[in-house]
Order: sequence, then C-alpha cells, then structure tokens
Amino acid sequence: MSPHPNGPDSRRQNSSGRAKVKRSAHGNDKSNIEFDPKLLWVTVRRCWLWATPIGLSLAAAAAFIVYSRFVPIYQATHLLEANQDYVVFQGVMPTSRNLAATERQLITTDLVLDSVLADAEVQATGLFQNSEAAKNALRAGLSIGNAGVDSLLTISFKHADPEVAALVCNKVTEAYLVQRDRLDGERVSNLESWLAPSIELWKSEVQAHEKRVRELSKAALGFDPTQRVEGLENDLSILTGLRRDLANYIVEESILEAKVAMHEAGVSGESDRNIELPKLEIPEPTTAEIDRYVESSAEVSRYENRVAQLQGMIRSMEDGDLVRIQRDHYEGLKTQLADTEDDLRQARIDVRSTAVAEIKSDALELAERNRKAQLAQLEFKRKAELKLGQQSDQQRLAELKAKRAITQQEYDNEKARLEKQGGNSADLKFAQEDREVAVGILAQLNQRVAAIRTERRRGSGVHTMAAANTPTRPIEPMPTKNMVVVAAGAFAIPFLLGLLWEFRTQRISDATTLESKDVAPVIGEVARLPSKIGVGKRQRVFEESIDTLRANLMLSRDTVGVRSITIASSMSGEGKSSVSSQLAISLAKACGKTVLLIDADLRSPDQHAIFGLEMGAGLSKVLSGEVDFDNAIDRSLGDLVHVMPAGQLDMSPHRLLNASALRDLLDRALEHYSYVVIDTAPVLAAGETLAIAAETDATLVCVMRDVSRSDTVVRSSRRLEAAGANVVGTVFSGVPYSNYAYRYGDYRYLTPKHDRVPDAVATPTPAGMPLHGGMNEQSVL
Repeated sequence: MSPHPNGPDSRRQNSSGRAKVKRSAHGNDKSNIEFDPKLLWVTVRRCWLWATPIGLSLAAAAAFIVYSRFVPIYQATHLLEANQDYVVFQGVMPTSRNLAATERQLITTDLVLDSVLADAEVQATGLFQNSEAAKNALRAGLSIGNAGVDSLLTISFKHADPEVAALVCNKVTEAYLVQRDRLDGERVSNLESWLAPSIELWKSEVQAHEKRVRELSKAALGFDPTQRVEGLENDLSILTGLRRDLANYIVEESILEAKVAMHEAGVSGESDRNIELPKLEIPEPTTAEIDRYVESSAEVSRYENRVAQLQGMIRSMEDGDLVRIQRDHYEGLKTQLADTEDDLRQARIDVRSTAVAEIKSDALELAERNRKAQLAQLEFKRKAELKLGQQSDQQRLAELKAKRAITQQEYDNEKARLEKQGGNSADLKFAQEDREVAVGILAQLNQRVAAIRTERRRGSGVHTMAAANTPTRPIEPMPTKNMVVVAAGAFAIPFLLGLLWEFRTQRISDATTLESKDVAPVIGEVARLPSKIGVGKRQRVFEESIDTLRANLMLSRDTVGVRSITIASSMSGEGKSSVSSQLAISLAKACGKTVLLIDADLRSPDQHAIFGLEMGAGLSKVLSGEVDFDNAIDRSLGDLVHVMPAGQLDMSPHRLLNASALRDLLDRALEHYSYVVIDTAPVLAAGETLAIAAETDATLVCVMRDVSRSDTVVRSSRRLEAAGANVVGTVFSGVPYSNYAYRYGDYRYLTPKHDRVPDAVATPTPAGMPLHGGMNEQSVL
C-alpha cells in the first residue's frame, strides 16, 4: 500500500471524512447497566484465585459455628391403641377409626397441658413454668401421628434432655388418658340419664296392661273362653308379629332420641368453647424486607425521581455537547444533584429508623386477620361435624317413627277386626299381648343400660401399648444438612461480593459487549502479549492480530487517506502504549516507509522504555521551542520507525499541547513521514489528549480485557467526539491466545529457513515486551 502525498494540505483534506465515520460508528444508546448471565462465569474466572480460599475459610468457620451451637434433640414416643375389646356386648362402646385425627385436639387442649405443667415432676425439672409461653413450648414439642395404621396412636415429645423428653411425653399421655376416661364416663352417664325417662314410661305401661288383664279375666268368668280364644290362634299370630316389630321400633326410637338430645346438648356446649391457637410471634424483619420498605417509601421515591431527572438533564447536556456552552447551568445541575443525593440518603436513614416497627405492625395486623379466619374456619368445621351427626340421627329417628306409624296402623286394623270376632275373649287375649309387648320393651331398655354399664368396665377407649422410654440417640447426631447449607452459603459470599463488584464496575470481558455500548465499533482485537520472545504460536498470533488491526484501519473506506493516528484510552493500563508501538512497526512493515512514533504522554511516558532508548529532549522541548523538530527524533532503531520520546516535562502539559503548536508539529511531521502514530495520556485523567486527538486524522480508543470499564469507555468516547476528534474505532486488547485462536483460527505461513528471523534478532525490552518481528530492516522485511 503506497502512502498518500506528503504535506499538511493532504492531512487537512482528509478531515472532511470525519463526519462519515462518526455517523457510522454509533448505534442506539444501550449503555444502561443490565445484568448479563455471562457475568457469573466472568466473576468466577476473575475472582476464583482470591475468592476460593476466602470462601473455604468462611465455609469452615460457618460450619464450625453451626456445629458448636448444635444441641442434639431427643424424641420420646408413647404408643397407644384403640380399645376394641368387649366384655359381653360387642359394639356397645364404639371406638374411633382414626385416632390421630380425632384425638389430636384433645391432647393439645389446655385441659391436658395445664395438668402436665402443674405436675410436680415436670415442675421439678425447672424447664417449664405454668405460663402461656411454657404451654406454647409444649405444643411446639409435641407431635401426634399413627404407627402405620389408624387404630394406633403415637404421642411424641422432642427436647434437648432425653430424660425430660421421656418424662413430659408420659405425663402428657397420662393427662390425656385421664381426660379421655372422664369424657367416656360423662358419655355413659348422659346416655343413662336420657334413657331413664323412657324406662319409667314403660314401667307405667306394664303396670297399666297388667291391671287391664286382671279386669278382663274377671269379666270372662262364667263362660268357656278357651274355644273362642283357640279359634283365634291363627289370626293372632299376625298380630303378634306386628306387636314384636312395634316393640323393636319403640326401643330404637328411645335410644335415638337420647342420642339426638345428647347431640343438641353437645352442639350448644361446644359452641361455647373457644378454640385456642398458639400465640402469635412476629419475627424480626429481614434486611431485604427493610430495604424493600425503604425503597417503597413515598419520600424516598420522590427524591429518587428527582435524582433520576437531574441525571437525565446532565446526561442530555453531555450528549448534546452543551457543557461548554452552558457551563454555569451544567455546574448548577451537578450541585443540585449532589444536594438531592444527600437528601435521598437522609430520607433513607429516616425511613429505615422506623421501618422495623412499621413492618412488624403490618405483619401483626395481617397475622391477626389470618388467625381470626383460621379460628372461624375451625369453629365452623367443628359445628358442621356435630350438626352432621345430629342430622344423621334425626333422619334415622324420623324413618323409625314413620315405620312405627305404619306398623301401628296395621296393628290397630288387625286388632279391630279380631275384636269383632272374639268378643271378651279376644279383648283378654289382646290385653295379654299388650302386657307382653310392654314387658319386652322395658326389658330391652333395661338390657341396653346394663350392657352400657357392663362394657364400661372394660376401661378407656384408648390404652397404652408401650410407654415412652428415655431415648439414647438424638434425632440428628450431627447437623450435617445445616452445616452443608450454611457452609455453601458462606463459601458463596466472596463470589457474591465479587459478582456485585463486577456488576457495579461493568468491566469489559468480551468484544461483543462493546457492540451494545455507545462507542465506536471494534476495529480490531489484539491478542495478549506473549511472556517470552520467540517464534512460538503465541507470538505469531500476537503479531497477526496487530497486522489485522492495521489492515482493518488502512483498508476501510471510512479511513481512506488517514495518516496521523492518535492512540487513546480512558485510563492507564489499557494497552495504548503497546498498541501504539506495535501498530507503528506494522505500518512500517506494510508500506516500507518510515513511520514516526510520538510519545505525547508527557506525564508518564513509556515509549523510550519500550524500545530501550534515551529520554532525550523529546516532544516537550520541541513544543516549548527549545529544540528543533529534527533534533528531537531518535533514529537509532533504523529507517522504518523513528521515535520522538516525551522528554522531560518542566511546565504544565496543557500549556505545551495547544492547538497551534500541535498543528505546526503535525504539519512538519507529515512532510517527512508517511504515517504519524501518537501515544497519548489517558483521556479521563489528562485533558490535553483531547487537543491532540482533535488535530489528527483518526483516533483509536484502546480497551483492555478485564480492565476497562463500560462507563469510562463511553465517557471518554463522548469527550473525544465533543472535542472534535474523529474516533474511527475501538481496539480490544488483552485477548487470550486460546480465545483469539478459537474466534479467528491460527493459519500459519511457511518461509524458507534462510529467510526466517532467528530468536536472537528479536530485541527484548526492559519491560519484557517483544517487538513486532524484530527491529532491524532485514527482520521486518
């Protein structure tokens, strides 16, 4: 590629292409900070070296704390069984089909727990006082279930002391059995009391029928009633069957009426009993809950909106290049922003001071509403169950009364028919039958009462199978699960901190990240400098990346005619000095003409150290007029690359690097050199770089992998463009050899052995950085 004609006119003519490069270099503004899932892997890659030992230390400490505070919990279990035995009459005393479901409420009632807390042995332990807190502790430690089948009931209690666990478990079971016996006794007594009126009624019925039989027997003397009574035997058999059915219906009616009365009494009694739930305990709000409460506050939101508004106005002025025109207004906005941010911090502090009380108050109100709803649901369920049992018995009672009425009607009709045929003998026979029916009903009622009293002697409906013994092994010998969870969380803490830091700093780890930023497009990726000089793959890939950058720059239609190039960066350590030196060598190799490399970083120059040169008078003396242009150039490297070091700085760089002096310097340089590459100071740290970039044909912004930050790159690009610089592209450097080879491949070339450059020709620098292909003319050509 041949250079363009020399002279200042050609450089000025090329400035007309800057607007075109600017328009094509930027897309939409997507610089808003967003979370990228790739940041997780980037965090691990960057932080594992220091985060792993810290995480392991924290994990070990957390696991040790959990282990040191671990208190083994023992569980004692008492096994009970539904009493299905009977003395004589089977089914008289019914038992529950699911003990755990029906007995849970009784076991956890105050009747049982108050009795346990009042026990002398329990009080002797000193662990439970007769208070509501102790009662809640008992409920929390109790667990009720079944042992595989519904007819078995297990009552378990958990405690750190195994003896206390066994003691409390047995005491709770004993108190429960006492209450169960009392309730069963009350049930039997109630049933007997409700059957007593029916028994008395039928006693009087038996007496009335006996009296009638005696009267009819007297009236029947004087004639032989035997023939007439015997003639009625066949007809009376039907009447006897009807009498027997009536007797059975009457007995069942009496029993069901007693049950219905018991249900009605039970419903009214149960409705007066309050269901007690554990006392509400509102936990302390977490840090996340407090933060959400603070951020949702109206005062904080108002200040946040104001901060966002001011930041938008400032950003709009920076983007529209209005800062220089309205400097006072810009500074005033920044002052307002700082004051508003202070107000925002104070508002957050004020809201946070009351956040705990407000959050707990809201949580308590919500818990109270949920508690009332739960109580209402339990009360409704209990009444519904009682009502359902009552309705079932009432339905059966109504059916029995209907059957009895039908049977009674049939009996009355049959009796009337026989009375017409049998006369007094039939009346006597009927009276005897009525007496027998009444005696049968009374006998059945008495038998029912006797059966209840007999079966009551079998004992409680639930009895112990195995009492609780002192447990010898805790439920969990070691808190393995908690230790693993806590250790994992502690191990992740440094990585989370690293993730937060990476998310905040938004360091660039991939060239594709720059595509979504408001910066010039990536014009080339530069591989990481190899640690050793030689002809290995890493050096070959590095040199190839520099040559690719040079080709992309010089062959692009947007940069046609570019001869003076500024290499800039946002901050120090982003590879601009390395890119400057290597790009100058690559340009010299490509065109075969001399390239001038100017070190314009007057504050912290590097080019003389990179090439191993003397500092000399350099650029600072040329700009101050103390040394002529030609005398400040170091030509010791050969005829391809000449270097103008920075020189010793003895005054402010802003005074030296003014627009007129830079124009004269560049005009002089372009008269003698095909290309001029200028290494500059960081844009954000040194304002003089803006003046240099404004006078050159093109500016490249260097970005270092894992070092450069998105916000600084965007800000430096905007400042360069606002100053009039032609930012033609971004250079992404520091790419690992493996990544570069994966993305672009490693396509090596072969040369004859006599043309290859021996390792000794490559000149290492004091900093250990290899030069691009060696620095003598034979090696580069």
